[in-house]
Parts: sequence; C-alpha cells; structure tokens
Amino acid sequence: SQWTAIPVVGNHEFGKILSENTQKLSLQWRPQFTLPVEKSLDEKLHETVYSINYQDILIIVLNSSEMLEQQTAYVEKKLMESDAKWKIITCHHSVFSPAPGRDFEYGRKFWKPLFDKYRVDLILSGHDHTYSRTGLVDVSNLKNVPTGYQQAYDPEIGTVNVVSVSGPKMYEITKGKYAKTFGENKQLYQIIDIDNDTMRFRAFTATGEIHDEFILKKVPGKPNLLIEN
Repeated sequence: SQWTAIPVVGNHEFGKILSENTQKLSLQWRPQFTLPVEKSLDEKLHETVYSINYQDILIIVLNSSEMLEQQTAYVEKKLMESDAKWKIITCHHSVFSPAPGRDFEYGRKFWKPLFDKYRVDLILSGHDHTYSRTGLVDVSNLKNVPTGYQQAYDPEIGTVNVVSVSGPKMYEITKGKYAKTFGENKQLYQIIDIDNDTMRFRAFTATGEIHDEFILKKVPGKPNLLIEN
C-alpha cells in the first residue's frame, strides 16, 4: 500500500465483445488502483489516461488501445503547460517496434511529432516481447526504420525510445538494426535514477547482469546529451 505504482493499460486488459465487434476494458482494472481521473476525457478513458508530477518529472500515461484521437489534444496540452525538467511518456504499444505486424502507425504519425516538439526525454513501452533502445547508429546502413523516418533516434531532438517486457515470454528480434541496443529471449527489468540534470538508465537481466546502460544530461538551450555506457 506504500509503493508508488504507475500502471499502464495494454491490450491484455481488454476483452472482445464478439456480438458488437468491439473491445471492453476488464472490470478488474479500475478497482485495483486509485488513479487520477482526467475529466476532460471521455469516461471510457478515465484511469487509463492520466499524468502525475513526481518531483521534477512529468509522467504521462496513455492508453494506446482505444480512442487515440482524444488523447492527442490531451498530450499536447499536458506537455505545453508543463515546466517539469524531465518528461516521460509511457504507453503499451511502441512507436518504433522491433517486431513485425505490430506497427503503431497512429502513434508515430500523430503522437511522435508532439513528443518531438516538446522534447520528451524518454518513451517507455512494451507489447513486443523483446528489448530495443534507440541511440546513435549508422543511418546510412538502415533499411528497416518504420515508414516516414530516416532514423529512430534524432540527436537534434534527443528523445530515447525503450521497448521492454518483464515477463518470461520472449520473442526474437525480427527487424533491422534501427536501434542502438537489442535483446531477445532475455528477461529484463530497468532502474532509472534522476539526479537534477542527469538521468541514468540501466537494464538488467533477471539474474542481475547489466544488459544496457545510458545517461542523459540536460544541456541549456540544446538537446539532451546521450552518453552510451
């Protein structure tokens, strides 16, 4: 009861109503948590779309499974009005997916431009049972970055995208080398430390071995400095 939890709804929390050809959020979702209610949004999105300010960090939680258009204006308003030093977005489906057939085109087309405009620092997502983390790569060699982008990490923006899964069900990487670091068939967890102008991100295997690490540093008037460890 004393642990801060920031749950993110995903496709597994929805069931299909075959007679109506629609999906419905599990009845168990809302009773389990006490989450902010964003009254500007449709009732169906309550407690699945929300934001919190955690010290000097704005965390925006999105519902990437339904009613995406409504959330676009919400995201822009939250990012525009925030004076938080760090901005983190989390949603279930990834803007840059390392698996086939899981292309979140709406997010890349309508949400990513807002993430870029307001210089979101970190985007955390799942859905794909693999690990990928964007960073500086040789863009001349890229052949499989999702449609519309030359590269997944833009140093002029500085946003890092991370896809991961904590459970034991794992897939193989099936897309090209658009990311800096990948992981397949490997169970991982992450620890993120923020100290003023520095964010340290570490991904560990289930047995505690370091798999990936990077640092983001705030630079006045410029994009974040990404330091690969």
